[in-house]
Amino acid sequence: MKTYPIPNELKAFAHILRDAGIALYCVGGCVRDWLLERAVCDIDLCSRLRPKEIIEICKKNGVCCALKCERTGTVLVKLGEIEYEHTTFRTESYGAGGCHQPEEIRFTESPQQDAFRRDFSINALYMDVLSQQIIDPAGGLEDIKRRILRTTTKKPEEILKDDGLRILRLVRLCYSLGFEIDEDTMRCAKEQAGLLRDIAFERKRDELNKILLLDRVYDALCCMDELGLWSYIIEELDECRGMEQRKDHHKHDVLHHLFHAVENIPARLELRYMALLHDIGKPPCKRDTGNQYLHEEYSERMAREILKRLMLPNAVIERVCFAVRNHMFDIAGLAKDSTIRQRFCRWGVSRAEDVILLREADVKGSGYKLNYVAERWRRLLNDMQLEGAPFSVSELNITGEDIMRELSLTPCKMVGRIQRQLLLHCASHPGDNTKQRLLKLAHDYMNAP
Repeated sequence: MKTYPIPNELKAFAHILRDAGIALYCVGGCVRDWLLERAVCDIDLCSRLRPKEIIEICKKNGVCCALKCERTGTVLVKLGEIEYEHTTFRTESYGAGGCHQPEEIRFTESPQQDAFRRDFSINALYMDVLSQQIIDPAGGLEDIKRRILRTTTKKPEEILKDDGLRILRLVRLCYSLGFEIDEDTMRCAKEQAGLLRDIAFERKRDELNKILLLDRVYDALCCMDELGLWSYIIEELDECRGMEQRKDHHKHDVLHHLFHAVENIPARLELRYMALLHDIGKPPCKRDTGNQYLHEEYSERMAREILKRLMLPNAVIERVCFAVRNHMFDIAGLAKDSTIRQRFCRWGVSRAEDVILLREADVKGSGYKLNYVAERWRRLLNDMQLEGAPFSVSELNITGEDIMRELSLTPCKMVGRIQRQLLLHCASHPGDNTKQRLLKLAHDYMNAP
């Protein structure tokens, strides 16, 4: 029989419980991923022990533990350096809506009863920690063989209505595992999409973040569209669907161009939000002005509103919005090298890299192999870094005090203006970043009209 990597501390704890007549199980995603030979990050545990009972056993045996939620029977157990979440077998019943707030929870004695409160059959697998035998009440083993995603019951609406977020989780699991969604489950997810209306934005954001980082992100985003989910997460994307663009620049409508751009940018969350939102202002811009020439301004404002609604950190919001606002800079590729260097100097290295990556993804997402300025931008930014070009006043080999002493100035706005001019000069002429040369240039800038 194939064995799975159960930590020794967990096996020792399972022996303690077995001596008390209790079988301890690993459950859910860890069992699924072991069977699929995928990396396992977290191991969830369950048994028939009530919270007070497992806490009492832990204390008697010197095991650290803490009650997390008495109502759901959740206790945190620390074994070695790893903290596990243990839950009591239970059943749940829900009211109307899909906000995942069970009206009634009842503790039970067996995994066979516990299984059918869970979302998908492949997540309702129970592995005995000691024997490593698997209990499969919902048919998850067969679904893993068939690579099918299916709810734990034959009526998907019974499962999805309990928590609308399960619809988003369905999409994520499908494209992270490379499974197909069962026909009835897919149909029901589409019919029940409105359940997401009751879900807090931070919960939807957390699932969306995971989806955006998938390798098969384009397919996942299209699946979300097919299920009608965007109306309840980023409703502004709905207006992008079917909006045609210049055929010589884009093969796709705005919505699918955005999805393709996400696919063509590295899998870092800020970057993927940049790609997803960079053209989201095109529909209202066209509606208001009759063209799309200012769409980056619309997109920046809309991106800020969307990211705040999703309650993303301010640092992420600012980084995304900066790239969205500037992604159309020098779209025709006519700017001089010195102009681009100075722009990069004002932006800083990290922001310049963001805009370059977004421009690359924007063009690749068009569906055409076009000549584009990102290659030139990347070459110029690399040259600036190799040449030691300064990207901030603090990197100049001259201080404000040096300037004041040389020009007989007291602290004033003139000093800051001269420093900024010296910085922009050195962006194109890094070799001039010496104290002697900068002092001479400071005289010139002071006397300039």
